[in-house]
Amino acid sequence: MILLLFFSLALFSFVQTKPQAKSQTQSQTLKNLQQAYQAEANASRKYEMFAKKAAEEKYDQVAKLFRAISKSESIHMANHKAAIQKMGGRPAEVVYDKVEVLTTRENLRGPIGGEKKETEDLYPAFVETAKQEKATQAANSFTYAMEAEAQHEKLFEEALAQLGKNQPADYYVSTLTGSTIKVQPGGKAPSGTLPNEKFQKVE
Repeated sequence: MILLLFFSLALFSFVQTKPQAKSQTQSQTLKNLQQAYQAEANASRKYEMFAKKAAEEKYDQVAKLFRAISKSESIHMANHKAAIQKMGGRPAEVVYDKVEVLTTRENLRGPIGGEKKETEDLYPAFVETAKQEKATQAANSFTYAMEAEAQHEKLFEEALAQLGKNQPADYYVSTLTGSTIKVQPGGKAPSGTLPNEKFQKVE
């Protein structure tokens, strides 16, 4: 009788704690999504401001690049929002950071380190956690952002190295992943590699 009671209590405890453990694991991915959602919202706004500064300084090609990357970040923001909702969460209200708009040279130099950190540290950790928790949509959203941030880092480095002598180019952004592709002026839009992927030219 005592043994049966012990078994019943153990079984009850297992049934009660299992859903709670699932909730705890999901909460970490939700937390990561919220953090990334805020970061991408701030990045998109910041790069729009940098684009205006570049235009003021007559760096029209760099202004176009900033607009393209701002568009990319806004797509990542939308993807993170959808992943949050998929997991039953609600995106937190965006809190915008104060942006210090400097010269275009400084505005190009500053983000390079941030994009590198997201590519090599932040997003890989988020992807791994999401995969462990079987949050597929979140893992995809993080992966799209991670791959695009690597592109952004290289585009910023190139634009900085050529500043004042930037060659004309067009930029296309994937409306699905935020992938940012540079092509020759008037060049053909990139072909999507994922179902329903399309690339939008940024003027």
